[in-house]
Amino acid sequence: MAPGDVVPDHAKQLKSKDKRPGNRASKAECEPDGSFVFEAHEAWKDFHNSLRHFYEVGELCDVTLKVRLPLLPVDFLTGTVAKDEMIKGNLSCRDLMDEARNYHLHLSSTCMLMLGVLFCVGGRGGSGDPFRSIECYSITKNSWFFGPEMNSRRRHVGVISVGGKVYAVGGHDGNEHLGNMEMFDPLTNKWMMKASMNTKRRGIALAALGGPIYAIGGLDDNSCFNDVERYDIESDCWSAVAPMNTPRGGVGSVALGSFVYAVGGNDGVASLSSVERFNPHLNKWTEVSEMGQRRAGNGVSKLNGCLYVVGGFDDNSPLSSVERFDPRMHRWEYVSELTTPRGGVGVATVMGRVFAVGGHNGNIYLNTVEAFEPRMNRWELVGSVSHCRAGAGVAVCLSHVSQIRDVGQGSSNVVNCM
Repeated sequence: MAPGDVVPDHAKQLKSKDKRPGNRASKAECEPDGSFVFEAHEAWKDFHNSLRHFYEVGELCDVTLKVRLPLLPVDFLTGTVAKDEMIKGNLSCRDLMDEARNYHLHLSSTCMLMLGVLFCVGGRGGSGDPFRSIECYSITKNSWFFGPEMNSRRRHVGVISVGGKVYAVGGHDGNEHLGNMEMFDPLTNKWMMKASMNTKRRGIALAALGGPIYAIGGLDDNSCFNDVERYDIESDCWSAVAPMNTPRGGVGSVALGSFVYAVGGNDGVASLSSVERFNPHLNKWTEVSEMGQRRAGNGVSKLNGCLYVVGGFDDNSPLSSVERFDPRMHRWEYVSELTTPRGGVGVATVMGRVFAVGGHNGNIYLNTVEAFEPRMNRWELVGSVSHCRAGAGVAVCLSHVSQIRDVGQGSSNVVNCM
């Protein structure tokens, strides 16, 4: 098969929660928005105007207790409240300030622990054989290491992380297409087989919305599929939901807002620029604005409320172009290109950046990794995985890196990029 391997063989011949100290950190706490800072500032101004009386009668600390200082954004807390002369002049209030600062230090530490681990799972390299190996990126250490291998070899595998576990679904093991699924649990440091899909396929995309996992599209050697299956984690059971309007092999997908998006892919004749999204409440797929570029084997992720589609293949070659979709504007726009074309690329968002892992540039399989910084509108190389691979699944698992056992060099079939 060609490096992209996203078209069936026959088709190639065709053309706000409580945030008191002690409560568990939430995503909103790690990422306070501008409206919260503004509201805190306005509330403090109003409250500050009434503080003078209590300051004069010595009851300032009792009143300050009611403000619940730990709820204030840390920048506002240290930049405004802590510098207030009335607060600075009251020992009890300074103790409350110290408590609030300690809470934010604890929160910051908790958020760092919850940054998670970036998994690169399966794929294939120049040897042609799919990999069992997985490589893990420690965000805090800025380094890659091998984790425990999967039970099955898998290229063009669907991968997602839900509830602190990593799921690998479908793909091709070098001999046949797979419908089975396995799950990696960092607590046991093992892969466990789970229920199989109804349709065996590679080149699928996975998305999670409100609990269930959706397996979208894919292909085998005869057909591209519009099939969509939903996996219920609690019951370990797959069921069919409404099919897409268009067959999509090598499709990209992500859940954004209250929808699951299916982006690009190949319908068995040509790569697609079309995009559709699934409403689980209506059990219906609806077309949305199409991309500027046809692509399959692309990576998809979300960042700052927008959908990013990265690389992929058109009908002729791998792509370096990257597009961003803003669902509020219903509009696609190009952003800065990758440093190299990447078809069959794995993509995930980590710490406010979109990571692109491996892929094929038209000449060789890649082990390089690059990251997109949206404020600078720039991609930059940020290291390499050990195996040159395309068709790997990439996902971020919210677990601590120390839970995952480093198995050293992993499988022995490491080859030069070619």
